[in-house]
Amino acid sequence: MEISYTIPELNNNFTENVMKPFIALLAVVLLAGCATSAENQTVQMNQGTKAVEQAYALCKGNVDSTLAAMRLSESFVLGKNKSTNYLKKIDDESYATDEQIADIHDYHADLTICRDKAVNGLQEVNADYAVLVSEYCTEDDKITADVVEKKITIGEANRKVNKLEYYFSLKR
Repeated sequence: MEISYTIPELNNNFTENVMKPFIALLAVVLLAGCATSAENQTVQMNQGTKAVEQAYALCKGNVDSTLAAMRLSESFVLGKNKSTNYLKKIDDESYATDEQIADIHDYHADLTICRDKAVNGLQEVNADYAVLVSEYCTEDDKITADVVEKKITIGEANRKVNKLEYYFSLKR
């Protein structure tokens, strides 16, 4: 005599009662792990970016405190006196003097050190932002070159820099 039996209820109950909740729980755990990993990367990127920005601000603050920068800030929209006599600065139709050009060279050399450190630091923590900052620096350098070559007036340079800063603030 052979005994044969099947328990279809057990198989269905096992699938519905045990496996489906287990699969759902597993999916939630896996997705949470992915979200946590992505969140951690975002937090690390933001912290790294902030650290680079702070180091740049300190470096640029030191550059803006130099005698060359202080003299330039009387005519150009830059540094600590950026907003002082702002309307006069953007309406200035004179070209840079030889003394101002010498100061521009000194200021730009010091500023380039800060910019290079910032771009290099950003490449390690936020490559997209590093590209944006590098593009900003390139465009600002073109304006500086035009001032030095007396292709544009001081006022025009100030207006271009303001537009450049605004444009890149929108892209960030």
